[in-house]
Amino acid sequence: MSGDGFERIDRKPTRLSSVLALGAAALTTAASAYSPFAFGSCLLGGLVLVAGLAGGDQRAVTTAGGLLVVGVVLGGVVGAPVAPTLVGVTGALLAVDLGSTAVTVGDQLGRRAPTARLELVHATGSVLVGTGLVSGGLVVHGMAAGSQPVTGVFGLVVAAVVLFVALRRIDPVPG
Repeated sequence: MSGDGFERIDRKPTRLSSVLALGAAALTTAASAYSPFAFGSCLLGGLVLVAGLAGGDQRAVTTAGGLLVVGVVLGGVVGAPVAPTLVGVTGALLAVDLGSTAVTVGDQLGRRAPTARLELVHATGSVLVGTGLVSGGLVVHGMAAGSQPVTGVFGLVVAAVVLFVALRRIDPVPG
């Protein structure tokens, strides 16, 4: 309680979505281990994400997602298998989405508000969309035997943009 008798609202990012975002970033980093440069980019992205979540900085969370995506795409360019690349891109986008949710919900409702159900529903929807991306990408890859690797990377980038747009349309707090 503060001196005026009112408890101050803690506007820091929520813990649940922050932990889920960091888990997604860790998954992405593990999927990028095929290339030292890609792995380094993902590690840097994870550190930026930690800083963004610690400070409630939406721009840092978005920048972290960019670093994660770049790392995974670089891994794909240097020959990482399709499945880890798809999982990595999806994990990177989930890290941004869940990190943004943590920042937004914390800012709007406060860290101590009972938001676990809201966060879990949002995370579940995002993971389902991501699972659809990975599954669809694997099906397309299986059907496109003999295509050029650059075409596959381009397809992954297009899929990542579609997933990002889909995830951004899921409003964590209606209003």
